[in-house]
Amino acid sequence: MDLSGLNTLMILLWKNFIFKRRQFVTVVVEIILTLLFAGALLLTRRYTTIKKSGPFYYSPQPVDELPLFLRPVPFTGLWELAFVPSKSVVVKDIVETVKKDLQLDFKVQGFSSEREFEDYVEQKNNTKRVLVAFVFDHEFKNSDDPLPLKVKYSLRLSRFQKNKYGIYVQPRSGETDVLFPASPLMGSRKVHDSSWGHPGYITKGFLLIQHALDRAIMKYHNHSAAEQLFKDVSVFIQSFPQEIYYNDSFFKFFGFFVPLVFLMIFSMNHFTLVQSIVWEKENRLKEYQLMIGLSNWKLWAAYFFTFLTFYSVVILLMCLVFFAKASLVPKLNISCSVLGIGIKWSNIFSPITVENFVFANVLGMFFFVAVLYGLVAWYIEAVFPGEYGVAKPWYFFLLRSHWCGKKPKGKNETKQFNDTTESKYFESEPTDLVAGIQLQHLYKEFRVEKTTKIAIRDLTLNLYEGQISVLLGPNGAGKSTTLSILSGLFPATSGEAYVNGYEISRQMVQIRKSLGLCPQQDLLFNYLTVSEHLYFYSVIKGVPRKMCLKEIRSMLSTFNLIEKRNAFPESLSGGMKRKLSIMIALIGVSKVVILDEPTAGMDPISRIATWGLLQKYKQDRTILLTTHYMDEADILGDRIAIMVKGTVRCCGSSVFLKQIYGVGYHITMVKEPHCNVEEISKLIYHYIPSATLEKDVKNELSFTLPKTYTHSFEALFTDLEKRQAELGIASFGASISTMEEVFFRVSDLEDSQTDIPATQRQPPSLMNEVSLTNQNKNMSRNERADSSTMKESPAILFNTGCALYQQQFWAMLFKRAMFNWRNWKLIFLQILAVLISLLFLCEMETVSSDDDDGKTRLMDLNQYGQTIVPLSISGNSNLTLVFLKHLKSMLEPGKHTLMEVQGDLLEYLMEDKDCIQLCIVAFSIEVKADGIIFTGLFNNEASHSPPLTLSMVDNVLFMSVSGPEASLTVSNKPQPYSILLLSGFCLLTVTERVSKAKHLQFMSGVYILVYWLSALLWDLILFFITCLLLLVMLKYCQRDIYLTDYHFLDTMLIFMLYGWSAIPIVYLLSFLFTKSSSAYIKLVLLNYLSGFFGLLIDSVLTFDTPPNMSNATRNFVLKSLLLFPNYNLAKCIIDYAAFHQMKKMLFCSKILFSPLPPFSVTTKSVYSLEEKMLGKYLIMMSVIGFVCFLLVFFWEKTLWKLRTFFNQCIFFGIYKKNRKELSGECEDEDVENERKRILGQPQEVLNSAVLIKELTKIYFKSRVILAVKNISVAVQKGECFGLLGFNGAGKTTTFQILTGEETATSGDVFIGGFNITDNIEKVRSYYRVGYCPQSDALVEYMTGRELIVMYARLWGVSESQIQLYVNKWLTSLQLEPHADKIISTYSGGTKRRLSALIALMGKTSVILLDEPSTGMDPVARRLLWDAVTLARGSGKAIIITSHRMEECDAFCTRLAIMVRGKFMCLGSPQHLKSKFGNIYILKVKVQMNTQKHELDDLKVFITETFPGSVLKQEHQGILNYYIPSKDNSWAKVFGILEEAKKRFNLEDYSASQIMLEQVFLSFASLQNTEDDQT
Repeated sequence: MDLSGLNTLMILLWKNFIFKRRQFVTVVVEIILTLLFAGALLLTRRYTTIKKSGPFYYSPQPVDELPLFLRPVPFTGLWELAFVPSKSVVVKDIVETVKKDLQLDFKVQGFSSEREFEDYVEQKNNTKRVLVAFVFDHEFKNSDDPLPLKVKYSLRLSRFQKNKYGIYVQPRSGETDVLFPASPLMGSRKVHDSSWGHPGYITKGFLLIQHALDRAIMKYHNHSAAEQLFKDVSVFIQSFPQEIYYNDSFFKFFGFFVPLVFLMIFSMNHFTLVQSIVWEKENRLKEYQLMIGLSNWKLWAAYFFTFLTFYSVVILLMCLVFFAKASLVPKLNISCSVLGIGIKWSNIFSPITVENFVFANVLGMFFFVAVLYGLVAWYIEAVFPGEYGVAKPWYFFLLRSHWCGKKPKGKNETKQFNDTTESKYFESEPTDLVAGIQLQHLYKEFRVEKTTKIAIRDLTLNLYEGQISVLLGPNGAGKSTTLSILSGLFPATSGEAYVNGYEISRQMVQIRKSLGLCPQQDLLFNYLTVSEHLYFYSVIKGVPRKMCLKEIRSMLSTFNLIEKRNAFPESLSGGMKRKLSIMIALIGVSKVVILDEPTAGMDPISRIATWGLLQKYKQDRTILLTTHYMDEADILGDRIAIMVKGTVRCCGSSVFLKQIYGVGYHITMVKEPHCNVEEISKLIYHYIPSATLEKDVKNELSFTLPKTYTHSFEALFTDLEKRQAELGIASFGASISTMEEVFFRVSDLEDSQTDIPATQRQPPSLMNEVSLTNQNKNMSRNERADSSTMKESPAILFNTGCALYQQQFWAMLFKRAMFNWRNWKLIFLQILAVLISLLFLCEMETVSSDDDDGKTRLMDLNQYGQTIVPLSISGNSNLTLVFLKHLKSMLEPGKHTLMEVQGDLLEYLMEDKDCIQLCIVAFSIEVKADGIIFTGLFNNEASHSPPLTLSMVDNVLFMSVSGPEASLTVSNKPQPYSILLLSGFCLLTVTERVSKAKHLQFMSGVYILVYWLSALLWDLILFFITCLLLLVMLKYCQRDIYLTDYHFLDTMLIFMLYGWSAIPIVYLLSFLFTKSSSAYIKLVLLNYLSGFFGLLIDSVLTFDTPPNMSNATRNFVLKSLLLFPNYNLAKCIIDYAAFHQMKKMLFCSKILFSPLPPFSVTTKSVYSLEEKMLGKYLIMMSVIGFVCFLLVFFWEKTLWKLRTFFNQCIFFGIYKKNRKELSGECEDEDVENERKRILGQPQEVLNSAVLIKELTKIYFKSRVILAVKNISVAVQKGECFGLLGFNGAGKTTTFQILTGEETATSGDVFIGGFNITDNIEKVRSYYRVGYCPQSDALVEYMTGRELIVMYARLWGVSESQIQLYVNKWLTSLQLEPHADKIISTYSGGTKRRLSALIALMGKTSVILLDEPSTGMDPVARRLLWDAVTLARGSGKAIIITSHRMEECDAFCTRLAIMVRGKFMCLGSPQHLKSKFGNIYILKVKVQMNTQKHELDDLKVFITETFPGSVLKQEHQGILNYYIPSKDNSWAKVFGILEEAKKRFNLEDYSASQIMLEQVFLSFASLQNTEDDQT
């Protein structure tokens, strides 16, 4: 039985549960919040009072009594009576009879159809005038057709609620969609109100009109009998008595509070689930798991079961909390036990309420929704996979290939392709090795809009087992597409590709079992340790569990990570993370390994260590590697292929490619003060006529020497050594062509479309303007345009003063606008949240209404099931017998039980247990001397029992008049009628702060006040637009009290003051978060909870103060709530509506009554400070906004000084006592001389662009970290200073101090003469600093052009010159093709170019570049070098850090190497190589047919000729030696090698001086020693 699928699912579950276990704090917070919400419910339960009430008895009310609002004489034509259909004379006569009986001056109006009537009341607000419409459900063919005995009609009253003064208070639903109130009741509705509560059948006149119409119908059928009947019979309506009950004020909040509490409880786990899924997707972990062979359904299944388990835990906690309180449980069940039955397993499939509620339907709906949403999620993920993933067509589920797979094409055979391209640019392939990856005529096309882009064009390549094959190419060459095809991310358009003999298009499942991937980014789980990562992926790859631990131990030992096996990724250095990613790719049975830039971001020592490990693990594996490090390709690559524009241009070993494309040697000299450049040039040209000057800068001079002249090198170097002092040469060295130069020449071939001459073309120069003429000869067309553009651009004018502030303000405002434009979905959700919040607050104020338009409620007792109908008869009369007979005939069809009660009917209704649960109506017939009193009693817990009872009474009377066939069927069909959330404002502020984009903008000269004022203005504009939409919504919903009589101005004032108070609070709280998504979610909760719980507490304390709470405590709590803007807003909305409703009521009562009702007319303003007025809330919102904005400004401006004070004066004062490690003395002579020069001269004399004097930085954490130790250096204008060091050496800390991101613990840093500790704002404003941080601080929702324009405005570039200025800089780094694309779509290298461009542009005097070329391909890197060289030549001081030694060697005039926070050496690149270099690097390539004994003789010759030489590497006929430079001059070395070439028939050789990287690595032992000591 194959258990691999089960093992995979189990390991996913293990990973998810590990995540929950490691997120212990989050889990605890979830549990605490769950208990907190449940506790809030219990506390509300505890502090709400329970009062004993009842019993209550209600007096009978006559049905023909006018309601209060009809008693005063109203305005003429105020109300109308409508009827349908209008063509029936009978109906019109009946309505006229109703009008006559009511004795009121109604306007009677008929309508031909019900639709015509609805159109009428929906226009011009006619529903307020039409009191009722009589709609007869009969088809009258002729106008004089009679009305049948079985009459059916509907009463359509206005849904606008009218109080006793006739004032339209608010539209209310008739609740015609339910039989009982939606919220549970304790006692009957409105026990103290004789009007019986909502839906107001007596107050709205429904019963009056119903009975009047019934009487008119009876008179129509038998006028005389009806007249006589109503003389003898009086009809009354009476509510059932209310038994003793406990009035629990908790249930005032039950309907809205309890559901929201449960929602919040479950939302905690919901948020965690969403965050987990999105986090894995955003960090590409999900994509990676799919690429290595995981099934998508297994990922989702693991998510489902994991979080279902935690949902179960939450439910268990709820049960323990809630059901521990016995007093709460019965009341929570009240809505499900109207008949006292409750929900049981035995009846979940049966109706358990009179409304046919079946609990199984709820469960079934849950299941249906789960399946539905599962299908929707599956479809959306397939069609819209997001940034990472391949989208399927919208109709993919209709394709046969999706369900059945692709039909195999021909035989599934392993093919061996040997017909590779034969060219002088392709080295012969090995015949004794097996091809692990085979690509034959591969094509890949992408459809972009209406054009087709060819990413790969006729790619044919074989990669062999036991070798490391390196794939090089500029960005866009097709490398990533090739890797994606090999990993199965998407298919090739045509061609064939085999991995280990399996065809990619048909056998990807088998391929993935032996495929290892190391993506460019470290795709690691932050909650798994190193060993757990390896265990997880080894099980995924099918390694048996017994072998997992053994292989993991072996892998950890090999990669020297044993001590880090239990460490989490966040505690690993960048190099360790890359090692872990490589280990994940290699673990298991990975026969084919794809490594995408495996050493990116590593420091040199980590990179070299990784190279050795890859060399070890290449045995029996096919390794495909891509890199932007040309030295890495040179050392690791057994075969190197270079791709350009989708096809391979050349392929072979590094020696082969250098032989084809190399330019020769570079000789570099360190100049003395009296150096004679002219004489040196003559000497060089004498021996090497085709030599070219490469660079001539302040300290160094270099020439390029073609390799064809190696026979002349011995004489040249001999002459140079003899005349070294005379020519003014301090030292010199030679180096061979690099792979980087090969790379450029291959790229140039593509540009020129011509064959490459042997070795006559020199590489692009990197240096100063002296060599620009020669340099342009070797640049591509674009590069030449770059330089000319930079030189020929006119002088740029920069604004200052108010013009600059205005320009910056508009730039910041435009940035905000673009954020909202590009993220319109967020804005839409934010506005939607505002509307929902407002509706919630309106519901709190009972302004919103249930929307049950068009729902008709038939008055039929059968809807309540089989009920008991009590009947009490007192006295004797013939009519009573008739009434009893007709009543029985009415009840028999519904099998209702007629219970004749002897004695007091009211006592029976209150005491009989069966009746309490099953009685809806009851009747009393009392015979008196002056007539019969027929009383219908109703159960007031049922919403529609009053008209039902009256309908049954009138039916009995109708049958008594017109016979047993007569009936009245009446229906109620109402007439139709036609907290705010601001957490989204934190998204941009948090994102910019965390990404350091805000810091970069401050570095560019943006004033703090300009930054925050522009943000506030834009957010207020956006909020204003939202408020306008709110007003439109209020108008649509007919919330006129907020709009009419210029009330919209008051409403807008309330909203805008809320925005003014809430937005600065969001700004202030945003400083507490490091993730914008986390900030958004948590501030959403804060806004909801502050508004909701604020109103809840206010309601509890205002209406039902706990008896054990003092007034002082109550007032303190209520005043504390004023600190929350959402609470203030809610109170303003509620109190404003209440104030104007009361005002309107008083105005109308003044007209209708004389004297006035018993309350006085108030003339107070709604803005007064008294209770129930808005003054204090508006003042608090105004003050909160102002104070919070000041705190934001204080945080940005003053916090820096506070941090400096605490670090320098308190922490450091305690720490520095008796600390020898704080001494600034250094053993290196150059470093010590620099320190003494700086300390011995005043700042004015030094006149440095950047001056660092005894700088120390200590992090006072749980363990004190001494990051920077008393470094001193002065950087002059026009100087490029390189700051090198290993990870953790203190480079980034030094940069953070230079940019003002961190404070110095001790020492001084001067930029332009200003001490940044005391004058950070002056440095930013007057002596601006260009800064390229280590991570891209870009505003990724803008395009490249928009971002550069923004920074141009921040620098103050004149508006008329901005476009020219921006185009110049875009061209300089070849960013024009990407300028109008969104930055988030850029590749890593393109983003780095843009970051570097921002640092180089503007009116800067100092430029700080922190690893600017990370991720760039060689072409982009060379463009950056040219731009930096031009900036240095213009007099700007440049400080750069880099892990690329060749980069620092190219354009740095001085270097310093840091080890554990201290400078260990200082000087020019060549000076350091001469000072610390003690070896030469020798490479010898023998002929392929060389015999073994001849190779051994060569090794003996080299060993004897160069004593102390070491053979470092041997493969494919290439020998790499390190030979000592002592006693071996350059002339001697080349002389011996020329002799060896002839003697041993060598194919090629090269000798070069030690690289700067070897000098750098010579300090590795010091770094490691100090690490061990630490």
